[in-house]
Amino acid sequence: MKKIYPKNKELFKRLIPFAKGIINLFQDKGTAPVIHGSFAHFYYTKDKNMKVNDIDIMIKRRYFFKIIKLLEKEKIKFKHYPQWGIIVIKKGKLIVEIDMPGGYERLNEKNFLTSTKKIDFYEVKTRMITLKQLEEIYLVAYNRSKDDKAKILKKIKHLERFLGRKLR
Repeated sequence: MKKIYPKNKELFKRLIPFAKGIINLFQDKGTAPVIHGSFAHFYYTKDKNMKVNDIDIMIKRRYFFKIIKLLEKEKIKFKHYPQWGIIVIKKGKLIVEIDMPGGYERLNEKNFLTSTKKIDFYEVKTRMITLKQLEEIYLVAYNRSKDDKAKILKKIKHLERFLGRKLR
């Protein structure tokens, strides 16, 4: 990706090497991570007024507990939130959040690697969700949400302005 930065450039510049280390570790152990969330939104819109506070990564369900064991072995501090099916790796303000695909038509366990796109994540070859998958994730998250509807709607509206159309 061409070097453009979100509004929180200084945090982002520290976040990238932190996330690259996690992605490399996962890839070295045969676990194919897929980037999604605010970084994917930033990647597609290139909106320098956005903030990217963390890097969100999806892994296949079958690798989830393998990742927990790997993080423990590597002595990487993390928190596992089984009620939400996420792992949060945090080092100060640097955050990488790991979850699994689920409940999406365009992104599921079967098509996880074949439906996502290959990207260069600041000199690390990895995968990221497509724009269509990002749209679907936002719409599903909005419909499922009880607490974050306003936050998700803001993301939807921002993406709609960028696309010049309503999300479907």
